[in-house]
Amino acid sequence: MRWLHVVISAAGFAACDYPALAPLGDGPAGMEPDGPHVVLDWQIATVLTFGAPDPLIGFAPIAPAPKVRIAPLDGALSADRTTYSRDDGSILIPREYVGITWRLEYTLADGVPHEVQWAPVDKQGHLTVPIFGRLPRDPVPMGGGYRITPLNPPTSYTLPRVFTTGLWTEGLANPSGTTVDYDFSSATSLSGASGQPKPSLGDHALLVDYIMDGSNCRVAVGSGALISAAIQAGMHSPATPTWDSARKTVMSDPVDFKFVTRLTTGLGKLESTFSGPLSTQLFGTVASTDMPGLAATPESSTLLGVRLPVPVMQSLLKCPYTLNPLPQTAQPTILDSFPRILHVQLVDTRQVLGATLASGMETVIVSAAAGGFTMAFPAAIPTQFKLATPANGMVDLAGDNDQVAAGSPSGIFELTFQPENAVDVRADYYNVVLHRIVAGMLTTDRIYTVTAPKVRIDGELLAPGTDYVFEVRSYKGHPEAQHGNFAPVDYPYGSAIVFTRTFKIS
Repeated sequence: MRWLHVVISAAGFAACDYPALAPLGDGPAGMEPDGPHVVLDWQIATVLTFGAPDPLIGFAPIAPAPKVRIAPLDGALSADRTTYSRDDGSILIPREYVGITWRLEYTLADGVPHEVQWAPVDKQGHLTVPIFGRLPRDPVPMGGGYRITPLNPPTSYTLPRVFTTGLWTEGLANPSGTTVDYDFSSATSLSGASGQPKPSLGDHALLVDYIMDGSNCRVAVGSGALISAAIQAGMHSPATPTWDSARKTVMSDPVDFKFVTRLTTGLGKLESTFSGPLSTQLFGTVASTDMPGLAATPESSTLLGVRLPVPVMQSLLKCPYTLNPLPQTAQPTILDSFPRILHVQLVDTRQVLGATLASGMETVIVSAAAGGFTMAFPAAIPTQFKLATPANGMVDLAGDNDQVAAGSPSGIFELTFQPENAVDVRADYYNVVLHRIVAGMLTTDRIYTVTAPKVRIDGELLAPGTDYVFEVRSYKGHPEAQHGNFAPVDYPYGSAIVFTRTFKIS
């Protein structure tokens, strides 16, 4: 399954205290220089040369340049009406698009088409793809790594891992006596492609050891910051950090069972099995809270053993969702300049056609000034899914059965739904992911981004005789999304994820 967090805005630069867009050059025929346009670019969080987070968030054109096509909402997508600027990430649009809902399709290097259906204010559409760590990145030297022997080593290691910051990675390490060996090929990039750590650019590395305690928590029990994160080809560079076994308290509200009730009630007939073992709390540090909160690579979730997307974070504590108070955990001083967060996932799964469909709620909470976390799941749950079909009328995708007959793939389909009506929740925008189900596997065909709870689907994109399912993800944390500016974020950050009933095209 693929996860990609995207954000759209064209007037986001001035709103975020960044310079206004430079005047645009000549575009396609019929487009006026410095005319109506939107922006699609990287949103980048980096570190300063001494390793602390850079307080300024950067933006840069995406490379390689994405393919883009545009059209009115009811028109055919065309690449002839616009181009992507490699200079500033801008996309010119016809003046008649201003004030109407229209479509922007773009395809990144992963090959999955993204389609945004929106009506941004003139020159205020800004679509961003978050990336944590600098661009570009040098290749990782073959055979490079670390051989770490603390000056005051612990008696033994249990579950050691190596982290890097600046370029954010995590990987399992191999202990032997008082030494831990780590080949950098074991590193999982938490954001973007793998790259070579460079101390001169603020990259740091540290070793952290964990234990599994009696509460089934994975707890950091000690750490050592490497003097240098540099790696060299063909060798594991020796490192002799000072080992710190001090632990600190983590204060948080409990995950009240009312949140579980809210999830299962919101899912309605789509609720199947609330999974306590898959529902977890993660405590650690994040690269930046001026960036989207659930933007780590899919491999990061696999590394942490969780089902739903996660923040770009160095996790120091993983516990069952029911546990409170949380155990004391090591909190390396080298991470003190980065924000502390608590990330919680509540997961409900159902099995359909051999595939596991994981719905749920998740939150990313920033530590208060006093050091504790106030529990909240701020994203509204999507509900009441209906699919208008050209051949079979309106079909219910929140009802009793899967493999709902949706008719032939000719014409236009429209999915509609409603956000949960509750106090202190928001749905700033939605990602609607269209998956095919073949032989028990989900394959992502297309990702739609909308700010209203409805999506237009071209029937020609659907294959006869194929089973499909929508994964609808609401997001809270983008306060200006309704105006077309997705770059600014606020916390607590959250998402609610619902898999609809499956439907079959005849």
